[in-house]
Amino acid sequence: MKRPVAVLLSRITLLMSAALFLLPEDAGASDWRLIRESRYGDSSYYDAASVKRLEGQVVSFRAKLGVGEYQYEMRCGKKEARLIEEGKAGSWFPVVSGSDEDLIYQKVCQ
Repeated sequence: MKRPVAVLLSRITLLMSAALFLLPEDAGASDWRLIRESRYGDSSYYDAASVKRLEGQVVSFRAKLGVGEYQYEMRCGKKEARLIEEGKAGSWFPVVSGSDEDLIYQKVCQ
């Protein structure tokens, strides 16, 4: 009885080890930071590990706002943001004081 269990455990260990190599490169590399939590239980986060400085004063990052996850770009000098959806950039919009975007702006543009 011990032998079949040992064989099963070794196969499971081998499969789990192989699965680690099949994960996307950025899997597990996220660093979600809480921005705001309401008394109703919804939360907003940004992924500090995804923050990238682009040309000029533009910063790219991922955010979880409510139940959705979004890709953003922000113009730090102009305090503007836009969503990136399916690889296409939307229009720039002003970052409103006190909004979740404003709280993220204060983190990624400082």
